[in-house]
Amino acid sequence: MYNVVDFIARYIPLVPWLKLESRKGLLIAVFSRFLLIPAFYFTAKYGDQGWMILLTSFLGLTNGYLTVCVLTVAPRGYKGPEQNALGNLLVLCLLSGIFAGAVLDWLWIIGKGTF
Repeated sequence: MYNVVDFIARYIPLVPWLKLESRKGLLIAVFSRFLLIPAFYFTAKYGDQGWMILLTSFLGLTNGYLTVCVLTVAPRGYKGPEQNALGNLLVLCLLSGIFAGAVLDWLWIIGKGTF
């Protein structure tokens, strides 16, 4: 569900009135995702499978949507070389996060002894 909703959410900003272009709004949206940590914890402890699927879908939705919005809005306001450097830095951070997630996922599997 996460990957499907993430894929769909990457196309939501193509609709002009659905795209979040305010830097302050993007910052609030990104930091509000930290509220999902206790939501996942309490859902895993007390909730049902349906609520976990809903939370995972919401996480994928915000991930795809905010990734596209941040990568398109952040370089605005800078001139050519600075835009290019900022875009490269944003992509480097994105790729390093993906790499770190993959490595930590393998460590999780190896640590459980199911490898």
